[in-house]
Amino acid sequence: MSGEDWRARLEELLDRAGELEPGEAKVMALEEAARLADAHGETGVAYDVRDALIDAATFGGFPDRALAAFAWCRAQQQRDPERFEPEGLLWKQKWIVGRLDEFPHISRQRIEEALEDAARGFEKAGAGERAILKLRYQTAQDMGDTERATALWAQWRKAPRDHLTDCLACELDDELDHPLSQGDYAQVVRKAQPLLDGRHACAEVPHQTLGSVLYPLFKLGHLEQARDCHLRGYALVRDNREFLATVGEHLEFLALTGNVARGLRLLERHLPWALTHASQRDRFSFHAAALALLERRLVEGEPRVTLALPRAFPLHAPEGVYDTRALRDWFAQQAETIAARFDTRNGTARFRGLLERTRALGAEARPFPIDVPD
Repeated sequence: MSGEDWRARLEELLDRAGELEPGEAKVMALEEAARLADAHGETGVAYDVRDALIDAATFGGFPDRALAAFAWCRAQQQRDPERFEPEGLLWKQKWIVGRLDEFPHISRQRIEEALEDAARGFEKAGAGERAILKLRYQTAQDMGDTERATALWAQWRKAPRDHLTDCLACELDDELDHPLSQGDYAQVVRKAQPLLDGRHACAEVPHQTLGSVLYPLFKLGHLEQARDCHLRGYALVRDNREFLATVGEHLEFLALTGNVARGLRLLERHLPWALTHASQRDRFSFHAAALALLERRLVEGEPRVTLALPRAFPLHAPEGVYDTRALRDWFAQQAETIAARFDTRNGTARFRGLLERTRALGAEARPFPIDVPD
């Protein structure tokens, strides 16, 4: 390909990517553009393209590809810090480091090294401790280091905001995690109210928030409000695989309220995401919720279910008729395998506990019909 031809192709790919929402098509266009720049020795162009790729992959549900693009850019910065200013990537470094624990093959040591690298970068940029404390808190929380998470939570909440602090909507949404883990459902709903009311919002909020409050609202008996949050929230996340775990929260809510038929339609729609999503944590969340839904189907005395599941599904039946118990067992096995990997890496029993919670949900079920289109 001549110099003129490849540059024209590059511009075509970048123009196409610019017209697309975050998702696989945008990611693929930017990845091809990056390969073109690499092949022609255009390191600066390749850097800029991958910088855009981090955004597209992060917000489009491809965290592994965001991680690869970030690692390439970070290596260039370390190799030539005068050409590639380290501060320019700090905001995205928060996104990447904050998701490393979602991959059980990444060791605790590597995650801690990444946190230390981020801390040094934040300090050089003149930022305070709030951003790194939040990352450390979330990592400890996700891994099940309960005492450390509690201590870091308190430190994070006291640290002043600065130029590397997340937006107010994201911070308010993240504040729900600790009271949720403590079972303080009234506080979760109270803290979430400014987000539910639309007083603060961003690219992922209230999308995630509307899923996070479903179980607390259910436990508090606010079923009408929970139904409204489900309808509002699912409409926001149904077309973006970045929200696979949030879809799992909606599936769980439908299982708890006996809306199994609606839940099965969501399972049918989103299983392709779960089969290919790189985030093992998000896969776990979806598989566990699907397990709860199919348990509810069995309680209702339905031994079979008709679903249009993808050919890639290991139990794929061309006629679309599945044994409910076999499906339940498959999702249980997937969730158990992922849970074991995380708990082995983390040195805790957090994911086993999450799975035990899922298996106990049937005793909490309370029928509350949702008779509206998906």
